[in-house]
Amino acid sequence: MTQAFDGIRVIDFTQVLSGPFLTLQLALLGAEVIKVEPPVGGDQMRDRMLPSPHASHGMASPFLALNHSKQSLALDLKDPRGRQVALDLIKGADVVVHNFRAGVIDRLDLGWEAVRAVNPKLVYCALTGYGSTGPKAAEAAYDGAVQAASGMMASNGHADTGPTRTGYFPVDLFTGACGAFAVAAALFRRERTGEGQYVDLSMLDSALAIQAPSVCQYTVDGMVPSLIGNSSATHLPTADCFPTADGLVLMSATMQHHAEAIFDEAGIGQLLSDPRFADTASRRANAADVRATIIEAFAADTAANWAARLGRRGVPIAKVNSIAEAVAEPQLAHRNILMEVPAPIGFQSPMRLTGAPFTTDADGPTASCAPPVLGQDGGEILRGLGLDDDTIGALRDSGVVAGPTC
Repeated sequence: MTQAFDGIRVIDFTQVLSGPFLTLQLALLGAEVIKVEPPVGGDQMRDRMLPSPHASHGMASPFLALNHSKQSLALDLKDPRGRQVALDLIKGADVVVHNFRAGVIDRLDLGWEAVRAVNPKLVYCALTGYGSTGPKAAEAAYDGAVQAASGMMASNGHADTGPTRTGYFPVDLFTGACGAFAVAAALFRRERTGEGQYVDLSMLDSALAIQAPSVCQYTVDGMVPSLIGNSSATHLPTADCFPTADGLVLMSATMQHHAEAIFDEAGIGQLLSDPRFADTASRRANAADVRATIIEAFAADTAANWAARLGRRGVPIAKVNSIAEAVAEPQLAHRNILMEVPAPIGFQSPMRLTGAPFTTDADGPTASCAPPVLGQDGGEILRGLGLDDDTIGALRDSGVVAGPTC
């Protein structure tokens, strides 16, 4: 089997979510990813960010989710000896990814100009909150702050609650996905030109890109998106969230044939001859009546049954699932998005972790190894650079490196 990135070595200086998600996408397609972490504590996601019963031993579940299929080297980049180890790794690498704030990487003397001097064919991706240059370049950024800064929050929420952030991390994860594409494109360009490339990746830019339709409604039409709750940007009353006998469904019913199917399946098809409900314009003008009518009809059956019944008739509809219900969906098992990953050190059984959001007919994404404990692969990596055991021991004793194999 030859995966797309077989033979590609990635030196990964990233932490938290966006950068690790980026490098995970490369690892799933065969890249060798060496995750370089601080020797004390490691990646913040190991134990300091999101609650997990495994945080006490540095293997919190959010860390596991984004760092399987990688190796870990615990290395102090602030020590000149640690920087030299990093440079030696970079000399033999194809890709470097970091998500330090602008200016930090230069203080470590591992910025673009410094590293391309030793490896001119390198693809170098700098992932920051607001970009590597500009008035906000040095500011720290997390997903929630960028949701606020990008206008994303202002179109998410209900009028009576005000703007809200999402319960997951769309900016982080979409930025990582964009970065994986950008790195892949830079590698493809290198195949054609023989040249390395600097990729400047911004969370704020990515947040604008993922909102492209809403942004262009403003820049082109002069329309500012408003809070619409669970309804649709179409402002159609059939495109909304509705209670049923036992739960909620979300419909994105925007076409005339969708409305006809809903009314007919609910046993109220005769109401389509009512001038309030006859067509799209009349339903929009009488939105409160339409909503009340659908709610009354939907009380007669369960969310799962309404989703099945209307789904068969071509209506875009789904039961509002919990994460537990979503993970149990048979379609996900069929797609293998939750792949089995070997048990990490300290765990007894393999675990199901998210993989790539696509499949291929050959050489597709696979999990190559368990998420590593901090510094798990340090000895092997350092010996691969030609360091002998005495030198590695001295680095360990002085705190420059750490890990069970050093």
